[in-house]
Amino acid sequence: SAFSGTVTQFLPAPDGGVLGLLLNGDTEVLVSPEIGHTLSGLIKVGDHISLRGVKAYTLPVIRAFAITSPRGRSVQDSLMAVPQHSPEMIIGPDIVVHGEIAMPLYNLGGQVSGVILKDHTLIHLIPREAARLAAWLKPGQSVYAVGTGNNGVLGTAINAREIGPAADRKEAVAISNV
Repeated sequence: SAFSGTVTQFLPAPDGGVLGLLLNGDTEVLVSPEIGHTLSGLIKVGDHISLRGVKAYTLPVIRAFAITSPRGRSVQDSLMAVPQHSPEMIIGPDIVVHGEIAMPLYNLGGQVSGVILKDHTLIHLIPREAARLAAWLKPGQSVYAVGTGNNGVLGTAINAREIGPAADRKEAVAISNV
């Protein structure tokens, strides 16, 4: 299917890559690592883009296979295989983030895998932990999190190791499914 809209923000990965973008402030557009590598050179926040992809039935998530910039340049997957972004472990300094939750962050399987804050920061969690802590992850609530990640030009993203509703009410979370 074809979709279009305005790029609100990029969705950075904790490893410095790009998972996709936010369209019209409310729809996650997830891309392959192949498209993710070229995305920031192709489009920018505020651009009106068109894309081809598959929209989730009940969630505000589109898996994009091709994206076209307002300048007519486009990028598309060379394979139709559904890619998985590997959640590689990042060793680095802790990044502390806090703010108001804007919306959930979903993965390609449609599971909640973190949150997007109003300041555009992404807090990544494994789905099992996101489900366990769902009461803390509702839009409008404040959240504090600590973890390793990336604070790059496209935004901040961390893999949370501790998260909670306040700095003194954080809880340790698992950072992998093993």
